[in-house]
Amino acid sequence: MRKLVWMLLAVSMVGFTSCDSDDDDWIDDGGQGSGGSDEGGVATPSGSGTYADPWNVAAAKENQDTDYKFVKGFIVGQVPSGDLEEAQFEAPFSGTSVSGEPLTEGQNILIAATADEKNVNNCLVVQLNPGALRTGLNLITEGNAAKVLGKEVILQGNLEKYFGVAGMKSSSYATLVESGEEFGAIIDPDGDFNVPEISIADIRAMHQGSDITITEDKKLVGVVISDVVNNNISSLKQLYVAAEDNSCGIVVFCSENASFNLGDKIEVRVKDLSLENYKGLLELNGVPLVNIRKVGTGTITPRQTTVAEVIANIDQWQSTLVTVQGEYIPKLDTGTFGADKKATTNTIKDGETTINSYVSGYAKFYSETVPTGVKTITGIAGVNNNTPQLNIRNVDDIK
Repeated sequence: MRKLVWMLLAVSMVGFTSCDSDDDDWIDDGGQGSGGSDEGGVATPSGSGTYADPWNVAAAKENQDTDYKFVKGFIVGQVPSGDLEEAQFEAPFSGTSVSGEPLTEGQNILIAATADEKNVNNCLVVQLNPGALRTGLNLITEGNAAKVLGKEVILQGNLEKYFGVAGMKSSSYATLVESGEEFGAIIDPDGDFNVPEISIADIRAMHQGSDITITEDKKLVGVVISDVVNNNISSLKQLYVAAEDNSCGIVVFCSENASFNLGDKIEVRVKDLSLENYKGLLELNGVPLVNIRKVGTGTITPRQTTVAEVIANIDQWQSTLVTVQGEYIPKLDTGTFGADKKATTNTIKDGETTINSYVSGYAKFYSETVPTGVKTITGIAGVNNNTPQLNIRNVDDIK
């Protein structure tokens, strides 16, 4: 139904508008197909950015800083690391993570005006959102390259710089033109949140040991318990969201930086989102911001407990708010919570039991001195590398 709406809207549109590009030297070679060409072999921008009339690669470069647009091109390769000069156009495809580990699933593709393009400067680099889109279109997974390399694809996403050049990020939907196979879901920026509610507990129960893509067209409702202002989180894309009764919670990892504040009550549309276990922490990954809206504010009452109980119940209590009695022991000799631009793992001691407490190097309070003695400590129960954590959000969490 959404696709039909997009197509009907497209029919009523004439032409397209373009903005200046700072990648004017990044032009397509000639060739027919998605790119089209004019005299002299330079691809001519075409399309209107809709599903029915997608932009070609040349038009996508000219129309950067626009969201939820459709682009058509041929899948010709990928970038295995952070360097465009290392672009790969032939199998076997490979890549490494930011920590240097081999990737089992590619994170981007290159699309071009023609299927035989081998010049990265004539391509648009596309970030593949986690979930069905990445799983289906990446070139590293065994068998994928044979299935999608050289195939024409229509993609929806946000046109913005990626790898420092014109690209597409936060891709949400793709369809292979020849086979009609679809991945992900079309996003309507004026999307309807009038869908049934599903509890965070039921979302968590869907994960039975393997990562999945949620197929139910529902929404979860919860309250943000992370503090973006004080920034003691591992990423500005990360939201900790608890049920209103604090019975359970989940991480909502967005495709872009999120600005929702501590105490915001939000709705999250979950259809086609990827539910993943990331080093012991259950999260919805690659969530487009258009899938989230604020509907009010809420107050979460922390669970009064002990460090030992937090550790014993970490699978059920992760991403919820807890309060314990204990000493907050800094790791650094300076006695501060942390260090500039360097993560620090401190310790909370409750009797003979201890638990890690993470402080980001970008936390607003990292340079402040840790208070001494037994205190009331409130924080988010978390997991990192399958190890329990209790992370404060700001200095007011220690009293």
